[in-house]
Amino acid sequence: MSVRDLLTFNLFLQVTDGLVSYQAFALGAAEANPVVAAMIVNWGMIGGLVYNKALACLLLFLIFALSRSQRFLAMRALTVTASVYVCAIIVCVWEILR
Repeated sequence: MSVRDLLTFNLFLQVTDGLVSYQAFALGAAEANPVVAAMIVNWGMIGGLVYNKALACLLLFLIFALSRSQRFLAMRALTVTASVYVCAIIVCVWEILR
């Protein structure tokens, strides 16, 4: 898998996490991350989620930019990030289906 593939997969996971989180919040779930929870309180559910996901995507692009000089490190970082978000999505879907 290339660095570009990992970036694309991570961006897909960000969109998926945003949609699943929106659905969970609409059903009454609470945000576990206090920073994101504060954004949602200040800017509303959609504004907070969009801001959070935009920031996460920006950080993913920064990791991707690192791949020119530190390819191995960038691949590891994108792999870890994808693993964390897959777990977060699974937990969120679990909450929705409970």
